[in-house]
Amino acid sequence: MRRLGIMGGTFDPVHIGHLVTAEVARHEFNLEKVYFIPAGQPPHKQGRSVTAAEHRYLMTLLATAANSRFYMSREEIDRPGYSYTVDTVDHFLRAEGPCEVFFITGADAIRDMHTWHRYRDLLSMARIVAATRPGFSLESYINSDHFSTQELSL
Repeated sequence: MRRLGIMGGTFDPVHIGHLVTAEVARHEFNLEKVYFIPAGQPPHKQGRSVTAAEHRYLMTLLATAANSRFYMSREEIDRPGYSYTVDTVDHFLRAEGPCEVFFITGADAIRDMHTWHRYRDLLSMARIVAATRPGFSLESYINSDHFSTQELSL
C-alpha cells in the first residue's frame, strides 16, 4: 500500500527543522511523498498574530521546491473556516485512493492534540509522527491511552 506523509502546521515561518523532519520521516517510514499543508485558519492560534495564509504558502513552496518528494497543497488555505487536521486527512484519503497516511508534526503540537477537533477520529485515520527537539521529551506530554510513540532520529 502507498504511504503518504502530511506535514501540517502554521509554517510561520517555515524553517529548516520542518524540512529535516519531513525528510527524515519520509526516509524512516518509506513515504512515497510528503505534502506540506499550511493551515488556513488555525483554530489554536485565535487571538495571535499569524502571517497571511497566502504568504505562508508561498514561503513554504519556495522552501520545499528543491526536494522532488515534497509536494504543496492549498487544501486548508482554500477551504473556508477553521483548518482541522481530521478534515485534511479525510480529504487526502479520498483523493489519493488506498493509502496509509502519516501525519507529521512537532512534539509541541502533540502535547495539545487531545484538544483538537475529532482527534480520536484522526488517530484512527493516520499514524502520527512527532519530531522532538533536543531537551524536549514526548514522555511528559503523551497519555499512553491516546498515543503510542516512535521518535524520529534527527
